[in-house]
Amino acid sequence: MAHIVNEWKTGDTITAPKLNAIENDLAAVGDGEQGPKGDAGETGPTGPTGPKGDKGDAGATGASVKAIELELTDGAVTGGTATLTDDSTVSITVTTK
Repeated sequence: MAHIVNEWKTGDTITAPKLNAIENDLAAVGDGEQGPKGDAGETGPTGPTGPKGDKGDAGATGASVKAIELELTDGAVTGGTATLTDDSTVSITVTTK
């Protein structure tokens, strides 16, 4: 529903039909009559940086290397095993160029 604009001038008489037209237009807006979606506007400027937040809880401690056992073949390191602080093991691979 399109609003019909009344251009009020000094001395105009306010009438029931003119007031009712305003009331009806307001009621239509309040009832949710909506026009077609418009085009997206341009992105606005970046807002200010907010305050620094509280420090979070400490994360879980990760495993680190506790020991390394190397394998030697003819005096050259050819592989090995690393033992971690959680007692898991990881193979060590040696590559040559």
